[in-house]
Amino acid sequence: MADLSPAGSGLRTAQLDGRRLSEALLPLELAPRAQLRLAAISRWNALRGVRVGLVGLALLFMLIGANLATPIYSLLQQQLHLTALDTTILFAIYVFALVPVLAVVGHWSDHLGRRALILPAVALAAVGDVVFATSGSFWQLAAGRAVQGIAVGLSTGAAGAALGDLLPDRPTLAAKLTLACSAGGVALGPMIGALLAGGPDPLLTPFLLHAIALLALCVPLALVHPRMPGRNRPPASPPRITTPAHLRPQRLRLPRTGRREFLQAAMAGFISYAVFGVYLSLAPAFAAKLLHTDSKLIGAVVAALLLGSSAVAQLLVPPTADRLVIALGMTGLATGLGLVVTAQYTGTPALLFIGSVLGGACQGIAFRSLFTTAVAAMNPERRGSELSSLWVIVYLGSSLPIVAVGALVQAYGLLPAVSGFTVLAATLCAALALAVARKPKSA
Repeated sequence: MADLSPAGSGLRTAQLDGRRLSEALLPLELAPRAQLRLAAISRWNALRGVRVGLVGLALLFMLIGANLATPIYSLLQQQLHLTALDTTILFAIYVFALVPVLAVVGHWSDHLGRRALILPAVALAAVGDVVFATSGSFWQLAAGRAVQGIAVGLSTGAAGAALGDLLPDRPTLAAKLTLACSAGGVALGPMIGALLAGGPDPLLTPFLLHAIALLALCVPLALVHPRMPGRNRPPASPPRITTPAHLRPQRLRLPRTGRREFLQAAMAGFISYAVFGVYLSLAPAFAAKLLHTDSKLIGAVVAALLLGSSAVAQLLVPPTADRLVIALGMTGLATGLGLVVTAQYTGTPALLFIGSVLGGACQGIAFRSLFTTAVAAMNPERRGSELSSLWVIVYLGSSLPIVAVGALVQAYGLLPAVSGFTVLAATLCAALALAVARKPKSA
């Protein structure tokens, strides 16, 4: 297993009067007892399966929270007089907060350890829930979304890297869990939000209950010892030193190895998350118009179909290196989007559901295969940093495209705006499918 010590791995070693400089940067309970020879508060040396479960739950819970509000936006629009553009801006603010954090601190978990970022991120996500739940204006909602974005930015690279550390002998499973928890959280968020919003206080109940769940998760995360079992290290080796220089913001760089795989996975993720973002922000209104219903749950189910199908495909379908299968997956995403738009033009609800499931399943197969290949090519010592770079590109797909579509909705109406976006997204899917299908020059 990998070492989740605050110093990380791969750093130069040195002596510093028997102490590590990182002691000045972190609480002592975050440091491995064997290396610092200090009593630690967190003594629970949990099994690998427990650690995998805790990391997966942290990622799942935070992404559920980031999407709880999807079915509630219609109610917020009525109470706070928000426009369609305001709603899409709220989606984008989450990403605008998330991306800089990923870019600035994405490499920290390689030096400080994975839990040193995951644990405060989970606590911060609970704070974001409280801010959002007590909001009475657009700017308070924006602040809550920003806090949620910062929390997810802190943990995204660290959680994916932690799963890779915990499962070095099963990289495919690590990638599967990372993407399934991400897509699953985004899919479950709207449905849970719709179910909890059926109570007497639809704006308060979902977020307070979610905050309680996050704080409960903080307990085992704080108790588990941050050194994974099974890491063999010579007892006499000097401690690794983490200096402030290690934590300075770094320029985002492409990996030294596997750049083609990295770029293809990043492009697939960018397109996918643009589609997901538009779908989550506008699908409830789209479904309400087509199905002639104001039910928040039905709107949430339609919004979750695309993400849920993606998560199920990532869990059940083995990843493949077959370029044709991956290319067909991106083509299937474009086809699914086309069916969704056709459903509105023809008044055929069945096409809405078929297109959502088809697009989500095909996206899940294609993206997970590309993501698994890209992660396998990364240097384990820089996995946190390189994964953060990948997620920065991916999450950018959830920012400007959504704001642009929101502006088009306000100017031209829902169907023309979604139709224009679909044409552009389908064109990008086709271009990526061609790039994936083409053999590398070295082949």
